[in-house]
Amino acid sequence: MYSEILAQFISSLKYDDIPKDVIKKAKELMLDTIGVSIAGSKEQSVIDAIKAIKNLPNSKGEAKIWSSDLKFSPNFAAMINGISAHALDFDDTHTQAIFHGSSILTPICLTYGESLNISHKQILTAFVAGWEVGARIGIASKGSFHKRGFHTTAICGIFGATTAMCVMLKLNKSECVNALGFAASYASGINEFLSNGSNSKVLHIANCINNAILISNFAKFGMFGPVSIFEGRDNIFKTFGYENECDKDEVTKDLGKIWQTMQVSTKPYPCCHFAHGFIECAILLKKDGIKADDIKYIKCFVDEVPINFICEPLNDKYIPKTEYEAKFSMPFLMALGFFDENINLESYKNLSRDELITFSRKITYEKHVSKGFPKYFPGHLEAVLQSGNIVKKDVFINKGNFDNPLSFEEILFKFKNCSHNVITTEEIDIIVDNIKNYECIS
Repeated sequence: MYSEILAQFISSLKYDDIPKDVIKKAKELMLDTIGVSIAGSKEQSVIDAIKAIKNLPNSKGEAKIWSSDLKFSPNFAAMINGISAHALDFDDTHTQAIFHGSSILTPICLTYGESLNISHKQILTAFVAGWEVGARIGIASKGSFHKRGFHTTAICGIFGATTAMCVMLKLNKSECVNALGFAASYASGINEFLSNGSNSKVLHIANCINNAILISNFAKFGMFGPVSIFEGRDNIFKTFGYENECDKDEVTKDLGKIWQTMQVSTKPYPCCHFAHGFIECAILLKKDGIKADDIKYIKCFVDEVPINFICEPLNDKYIPKTEYEAKFSMPFLMALGFFDENINLESYKNLSRDELITFSRKITYEKHVSKGFPKYFPGHLEAVLQSGNIVKKDVFINKGNFDNPLSFEEILFKFKNCSHNVITTEEIDIIVDNIKNYECIS
């Protein structure tokens, strides 16, 4: 059974088993996540979530919210930090798995994990283990969770978060099997948030964190779950995906040999990752000296899974009503990239710029199968000019992907840019230093 193989890996993994470059990458992912969480803390969805949690009994505690002096009980603090990390859609992605793992794993490890009085080496081990398990489930699904209308992060995330908790609570193999069995019953999260840019997507993150804490404790104290969650009659690939399209062997393939933590992509732009290759194509058009008035129309070639996120319904994508909707609009994001040659946290202040809407309406799409998707989130387009000439642009490996990575200096710049309006320069330096030396801090 796949869950037994995973459980053996989870229960036996030690810090010294993890290559040093994987630990280094894990700390970079943590730093990036804290930064986007600090920036995201000013979003209305986060402010409202804090109000809601304050209203709950037993919410008070000593666990810190990264962006302020607010403190809550560890589970609620971790949930808030996770909501903040995902609120701007600026958090990292394992592209092949289509899984935003660090917005779940960083809060559950750093916020909740530190309340357990365990070593920082054990916390780092938990973070890596969570990525290794969660990502493999996403890879095995072959994008079919999304095709069925589920948010892959919500499905993979409960397994990643539960894995991290199993490591931090030092569960044995049998207990880990039970925890994974429970996780399958807690998997949930639909993509209907796309209909109106609503807050349900960030709650998928919070649910994974809170439920994993419950699950791991249920398993620790003797409750038992199904073993056949990946191959049984009602396994997760059947219930949440298209089983005939999945490759279940990916769940355990090269476990402990090829480290999926190293395959995580860091976002350079705060928006849906599926659009990044197309944003870069639009920037390349601008750098060629092409003016907006020179363009008659642009046809983009988009893979099946991204279409539902960034292309449909197309008329609504041309004129997003909210910042969150804009982050899931390929035409609007391409317009921002073309005119501004970048997209940052300030890019969404004016959604009614005439030039953006006019340019957006020139963009259409065609369903396409990209050679690199979903390992990469590529961009392919043809711009038909008023002259009749056709200009083609192809971005095969999006910037920030593990095969085209951001440097540590670029990650640090992003972290500081996310944080500087919320916390002090001194606090920024302390966080950076603490994460860089995390395993050495007692």
